[in-house]
Amino acid sequence: MKNMPNMLRNKEIGSEFWLDFEPKDITPNSQETLVLSGRTAIDVIIKDIQKTCKIRTVYLPAYCCDSMIDPFIRNGVQVKLYDICFDGRLQYLIDTDEETDVFYVSNYFGYENTISNKVIEHFKDNGAIIIYDKTHSLFMTNDATDLLADYSFASIRKWLGVICGAVVRKKEGTFDMELKDYPYLQCKIDAMQEKSLFIKGRNIDKQSFLSKYCEFGHRLSEEYQGYKMDDLSIQIWQQYNKVEIRESRRKNAAVLHLDRNLHFMDILSANSCPIFVPIFFESLEKRNAVRTSLIEEQIYCPIHWPKNKLVTSEMKVNDIFDKELSLICDQRYKECDMERILNVINKFN
Repeated sequence: MKNMPNMLRNKEIGSEFWLDFEPKDITPNSQETLVLSGRTAIDVIIKDIQKTCKIRTVYLPAYCCDSMIDPFIRNGVQVKLYDICFDGRLQYLIDTDEETDVFYVSNYFGYENTISNKVIEHFKDNGAIIIYDKTHSLFMTNDATDLLADYSFASIRKWLGVICGAVVRKKEGTFDMELKDYPYLQCKIDAMQEKSLFIKGRNIDKQSFLSKYCEFGHRLSEEYQGYKMDDLSIQIWQQYNKVEIRESRRKNAAVLHLDRNLHFMDILSANSCPIFVPIFFESLEKRNAVRTSLIEEQIYCPIHWPKNKLVTSEMKVNDIFDKELSLICDQRYKECDMERILNVINKFN
């Protein structure tokens, strides 16, 4: 991988990845099932289960986005949410008496905060199929939840500069399906190439590539079923130095964790590999003010997530949606960039 940060001229931090990797022309590894996106992976899993049994209900964490819910709704599955709260650590408010055909579990941000394996075993023993969303924990080590999952998947677009892509796995057997090429990829490719030139200091209209990213995101939310990952993204994914990703992210996250004024979701353990470093504020207003200040300094830290359409006002998870901010820690950046983030945030402390 090219050491991009040292040659950047427009030094913004965060936002969408750009194309910065030139893969060798190799034959893709056919042992992995690689699909268009995370929601495509969920749809593929649902359809695979439905070949042998009826799915009526799924029990899913309330701390999620609509893209995790939509594939179930499109396939006629009733979605039930279990609540989550944060009181210094994540608490999963799960009704173990809930009867469900599918129990959906997630890790958050690549820290060791997943649901107790005893709870997962309880649902498994009661006949539920376990789907493990590994999007945030893709590069964690010693992930015991993997052993219990009947299906797992991970979207990789938030980890590195691929055009699209998700990895989906089945514990027993293989997927028997026909996947199509996605017809709207050129829009995303153009956006990533334009951003790459912009980051290197070329005279590129920023709004041009932002609009293209937005257009692709809209298309992906509307049409995602039955599509495969493109060959370029497969080559990038299979040739990227994944050890380097993990080490770089952990090093950057460690710098952020040195700031004792911030309220973190969890400690950075030896197994952790953050996709972002989530921090919490005392109010929605404080979170939004800090985020606005970061944007003014060209630092783009996302919020996870916009509240999904099934969250009700009495749920405790609203507090997480309102107070969380995801700090950038990815491999595009160095320790000095983490210090730049902290300097802006600490103006408010």
